[in-house]
Amino acid sequence: MRHTLPSTLIVLVITFITVFLISGCGATRNAHYKEESQDFVHGNKRLSGFLTLPKDGDKPFPVLVFVHGDGPTPYDAFGYYPYLWKHLAKKGIASYSWHKAGVKTSEGNWLHQSMDERADEVIAAINMLKKRDDIATYKIGLIGFSQGGWVLPLVAKKSNYPDFMVLVSGAINWLDQGDYLTINRLRRKGFSDASIMDALRCNKDGLQVLQPASSYSDYLQYNKNLSSKCKAFAEPVMDAGRFEFVKLNVTADAKEGLATIQHPTLAVFGDKDKNVDVAESMREYKRIFNESGNPNLTIKLYPNAQHSLFKSKYIKEGSSGGSIVLKMGLLGEDIFAEGYLDFVSTWVQQIAQQN
Repeated sequence: MRHTLPSTLIVLVITFITVFLISGCGATRNAHYKEESQDFVHGNKRLSGFLTLPKDGDKPFPVLVFVHGDGPTPYDAFGYYPYLWKHLAKKGIASYSWHKAGVKTSEGNWLHQSMDERADEVIAAINMLKKRDDIATYKIGLIGFSQGGWVLPLVAKKSNYPDFMVLVSGAINWLDQGDYLTINRLRRKGFSDASIMDALRCNKDGLQVLQPASSYSDYLQYNKNLSSKCKAFAEPVMDAGRFEFVKLNVTADAKEGLATIQHPTLAVFGDKDKNVDVAESMREYKRIFNESGNPNLTIKLYPNAQHSLFKSKYIKEGSSGGSIVLKMGLLGEDIFAEGYLDFVSTWVQQIAQQN
């Protein structure tokens, strides 16, 4: 008889291996920086953050503030950010990040935040950092991932911050991105172009239940009454929290905020991104920066890289979080697009040295 492990034991073994691998990698990364707790307050909510400071180099340090994408993200983005922190620290750059509102020890609820409110939160974090003696107050940059691409331009619009900016896989318009996701999802399932056009019309009709006055009950009733045609294309029904979050942010558009940026900006993309229309984002970034008279835009497109700038041969879009964490532990820096970590950290270093 072949012996097999009980499923619960298999899960425990995998979890142990994952933690062991990531802990080992963490020890290597932490050789270049020290990490300390640093909270800040936005409104009446306390956000739990952590500041990484280079172990070598002269104070005060330039700092790069990390702004999360979608979802309940902890300060280290499940082990993603420390790879960047290591490269930044080796070049004398500090990093700051925090648990999203409602995640771990941070107060609040990220599902209740608009992109505008998230921008205010980032400004509050910068104001806190400017009070520290070990941070160069005139060398504070931002790096935003995915949904952070809507937040960072709003920070520039609402304040005199930052001094430089990195946008990773940023989209332009929330509704356009939604249509882009629909197109890719249905193409993967083999739907015809005519059916995809029908699906986009269904998306447009669905905006009626994403108006400010719409309730979750209105949304549920709308989905119940969907035509058979639209039901064929529909995504799973959102829960109440996600519905309110989408309703808050469905009008998000980065263009107006991007037009206010006058500081150096780096935009990074992967050419296998299935979440963001990379061609549109690059085209709009170039157009907007040209029209606003800001020549300080650098765009970097990585071949064979997906939305998170992982090599697409290792991580496919839509992979489970657990498998990504495990592969990060197994592969280390090799999981990222070739040169991505060094290019971003070197660009930040060069810009910080100019200021």
